[in-house]
Amino acid sequence: MVSIDTAAMISLVVILTLVVFANRKKLTFQRFGIFYAGMYRTKAGIETMDRIAQKYKWFFEKATPWIIALGFIGMAFVMFDLARSLIMIFIQANAPAVGIVLPFKAKGVFYVPFFYWIISIFVILIVHEGMHGVMARVYNLKVKNSGLVILGAILPLVPGAFVEPDEKKLLKASKKEQLAVFAAGPVANLTMGLILMLLMFTVITPLTDTFYSKDGIVVTDLMDGNPPAQQAGMLAGDKITEINGQAITETADFSNALKGAKPGDTLNIVTTEAVRDVTLGENPKNKKAWLGIYVENPLKAPTWATYTVLWVKELIFWLYLLSLGVGLFNLLPLGPIDGGRMFVTVLESVTPKSAGTIWKSVSFVLLGILITNIVMAFV
Repeated sequence: MVSIDTAAMISLVVILTLVVFANRKKLTFQRFGIFYAGMYRTKAGIETMDRIAQKYKWFFEKATPWIIALGFIGMAFVMFDLARSLIMIFIQANAPAVGIVLPFKAKGVFYVPFFYWIISIFVILIVHEGMHGVMARVYNLKVKNSGLVILGAILPLVPGAFVEPDEKKLLKASKKEQLAVFAAGPVANLTMGLILMLLMFTVITPLTDTFYSKDGIVVTDLMDGNPPAQQAGMLAGDKITEINGQAITETADFSNALKGAKPGDTLNIVTTEAVRDVTLGENPKNKKAWLGIYVENPLKAPTWATYTVLWVKELIFWLYLLSLGVGLFNLLPLGPIDGGRMFVTVLESVTPKSAGTIWKSVSFVLLGILITNIVMAFV
């Protein structure tokens, strides 16, 4: 049976295919092998960027050194984490730090539910590209176009947005102004991600914690493969209140009760339906102790208002997580992305004759590391 996420993704691809075909004469295509970007240029949003730039010009000018500094700090962090991840993959077979983010479940894919995925893409790209435009206008650099972009590999897959500053004038601007424009997008993503993360943990999570009862946890589903819980007679809907004499009031208690357990250990599990002795099996994926159930805290009053708040909470969670990820990724000193352009701009000031060679060499190495991470995620 096709999942909702898969059906929604298929529908999106069909709609984008029809849009691309119907507007093929209005789109400008940039191709990279089987990959391509179809750009539909407009003037939408440029006046808004200009108004923001003029109204807060004083703020952005004072913030420019900090924006550039944060950009390079983020660049150093993401390079270190990427290198650490590569080493850990081969030493301890850890999960890669980089993966493809898609709205369906598959090996090697970082899964995000479809509607959170599509909303997050638009919000993150609007903030990212919008801040490039705003910073360009702060320094009186013309923004030629804005618009929509459709990214694809044979078939169109992902919709997005872009802002197109006047490249010739941008390259003639001072190095400080260039760095400010390049860093503005990813730093805006990082700033938004950090603000949302702070909001999540200081306001939203404490609020939603009050939605749940503290009298046990509910088994929402059993895992595939005839897990030990199923063999012992446990069913979806059972409420667990005690494990090995330890009271279970929320999922954190459940995790603590299983901490340190090994395959072959026996758990005495008390539910509102029965008392069962369950012998833990071995998880076929990671060889650790395996009970084989999904659990959650039950809601006190499952109303539409409760579910709406929880949906918004989940959206904010994905927004902050993906915003941080996109911001950091764009700070990699790789090719034509923001970090790469920041890197080559500095190299042109320090060593103008060999800037291009160093930039290409670093980009080649980083591209190899990225591809290795992505391939290892599938392996």
